[in-house]
Amino acid sequence: MSSPTRAAPQALTTPFVPPPSCANQFITTSFVSSSTTVTVLASGPADARFSACQPPGWDSGGESSGLNGFRFSPAVCPSGWTAYNLGGTMLSDVTTAYCCSSGFTHSLYWNQIDGISPTACFANISDTTAPTATASSALSPHGFRVHNAWHISWEASDIPSLSPTPPPFATCITSPVIRSWVPGATVEPDAFLVPEGVECNDGTSRWSKAQTASFFFLIVGLPTIILAIVVTCLVVCCCRRRRRVREGREREGGPWRLVAKADIAQADGDGVRTGGGPRPAPE
Repeated sequence: MSSPTRAAPQALTTPFVPPPSCANQFITTSFVSSSTTVTVLASGPADARFSACQPPGWDSGGESSGLNGFRFSPAVCPSGWTAYNLGGTMLSDVTTAYCCSSGFTHSLYWNQIDGISPTACFANISDTTAPTATASSALSPHGFRVHNAWHISWEASDIPSLSPTPPPFATCITSPVIRSWVPGATVEPDAFLVPEGVECNDGTSRWSKAQTASFFFLIVGLPTIILAIVVTCLVVCCCRRRRRVREGREREGGPWRLVAKADIAQADGDGVRTGGGPRPAPE
């Protein structure tokens, strides 16, 4: 059985604006962690109203659970959202980021929540939280709101078509490069999470393609060369040892062994095989 083909991500070159009726739509669920009931207000495909509040292609390449959806390229974050973990990749010119709505933070959570990816957007439940779906009348203080993060990406050639314009960086030594960024805001120099040593445009630190190639040579090519040299040395040493052993055995055989070898050589030339002992002296 062939696996289903994943559709190409939908492009969103301008911020998506959800309809006003889609604000604050959550369904309530809960789970027990360390004897504590954790209330979760989830905004995801499990809500029947969810699909109508999403842009076309929100589930591109994904399953109905939404775990593989929410991928857009080239794209920018929805209106009023924050971009997290912006960074280039070392093997391509693609830059990626995760988008979370206002008041939410991109994070990792190990407990499984129906329709929600483990790396999603989270916010603590506050007294002012007023979910409009099937929320219980009494919310536990040990809880949070969650929705799937949008995974956006773009290449350098896409930047002129994106509004607002993303920060100007590409392939860098560390990923992520920017922990968070509000679209349209100025990126401060200390927002780049990169080590010192390699200067990039705009005061950031990045690897050029030549430096990336040098890096992979050091971690892949150089160990391979060293391993090849070691193996070659072992083979040469083994061959020399075998030759010494063979020569030693020949020396231990004495003159009779040398004569026997000469007889065999002569027999090969005359077509007659002689014995391995010494030849009789001529009369």
